[in-house]
Amino acid sequence: MNEIFRKAMRSALYLMSLCIVVWLLVPSLKAIAAGIVAGCAASLFNAYLLRRRIDLLGQIVVDQGPRRMSIGMAGRLATVLFVVMIANKFPQHLNVAATLSASFFVQIAVFLITAVTYSKHSGKG
Repeated sequence: MNEIFRKAMRSALYLMSLCIVVWLLVPSLKAIAAGIVAGCAASLFNAYLLRRRIDLLGQIVVDQGPRRMSIGMAGRLATVLFVVMIANKFPQHLNVAATLSASFFVQIAVFLITAVTYSKHSGKG
């Protein structure tokens, strides 16, 4: 799982780097590129929070046995809401649709990387 998470994080960082280059070179796409960077940043933050929370939950289960604990969905939704509200407040700098779309980039990347990885492994058997 760590390798899949690392690949998804790396792909988000590559996308953000590409968008920064587009932001610098193409003036007409500045708001869209900036929105993608802001959304990817929120997505990276949410992925890190989820990974940390799952590690903590696993440690609690190992140490103390089963215990009811949420995985912090409200905090991750608040992060996306915060970034989209900033984009809505400053539409000349951040494209709202690009920001909202990119806010789920890492989660979608994890899903796709996992699907490709496990389809390769199941094809070998």
